[in-house]
Amino acid sequence: MYPTTRVFLRDDNGDKFFGEGPCRLLKGIERTGSLRAAAQEMDMAYTKAMYLLKRAEEVLGFPLTERTIGGKGGGGSRLTSQAKDFIRKYEAYRDACYQANREFYRQIFENGPSLACVLMASGLGQRFGGNKLLADFCGRPLIHSALSATDTGLFTRRVVVTRHAEITTLCGELGIPTVLHSFPYRSDTVRLGLEALEKDSPDGCMFCACDQPLLSRKTIEKMAQAFLEQPEFIYRLSFDGTPGNPLIFPKKYYPELKKLPQDKGGAYVAGLHPGQVRYVEASSPWELKDIDTREDFETLEKQYLITLPSPQSPDLP
Repeated sequence: MYPTTRVFLRDDNGDKFFGEGPCRLLKGIERTGSLRAAAQEMDMAYTKAMYLLKRAEEVLGFPLTERTIGGKGGGGSRLTSQAKDFIRKYEAYRDACYQANREFYRQIFENGPSLACVLMASGLGQRFGGNKLLADFCGRPLIHSALSATDTGLFTRRVVVTRHAEITTLCGELGIPTVLHSFPYRSDTVRLGLEALEKDSPDGCMFCACDQPLLSRKTIEKMAQAFLEQPEFIYRLSFDGTPGNPLIFPKKYYPELKKLPQDKGGAYVAGLHPGQVRYVEASSPWELKDIDTREDFETLEKQYLITLPSPQSPDLP
């Protein structure tokens, strides 16, 4: 059992006019420069997309898009400054609702093992040629994929460990605590994450890299549920016999994780205890793929668009 939160905005008559569907549509317009292209990406009829925008504009009292002239294809659409500001406020409000719901749930219902999550965002992106976690991946910074996938309601706390001040700022806007550091090794990221969680003393901790954009929330939930049911084991994501990330460790392995050799990660400790490792099958091999180079980025972005979730869900008003 775990909580879910769906956030909609309603007009004065109590009718829904904005939620995740329109928000995704607006972001698609900003990314593609076209309402029609954004609707096609979401497998949504153009007429429905037009209706969603006009309905939101009527309630909000300001335009969300404006026409552009010229360029390839003869023009298109872009978001107004008011739309960008509204999206920022909506997402901040939505994420605060998610966090509050998790807190209330834990206070009232939880009495089993606790599980936290360390999001590892310390890479320098040398092969990528820059900070890949802030690169625009389908309309938003790449790190948002990991933040969204781990936003399950199953973690007592999430903390992002990073060497980038820009990521600290971004996570701060979303209400996610960070540890900003200047240590050089992957082992430092693991240690700092565990130290940040010491006050909470979780029974288990997931270590999740932030450069696997096709890692799904459903898979994260599957791993977390496996641990919560049998918290004595190490859990590792895999596909067809190939192990990958993330990994979950029970509390008894924290001392070993804090003393990892330089530039080693959790896989090193899992390798020392093979009999204690339980593998959780991913839904596809793409979930295990990470980004090291620009070529990786382009390949996974194309695959993401192919597997983009259908808009035919309760999230759409």
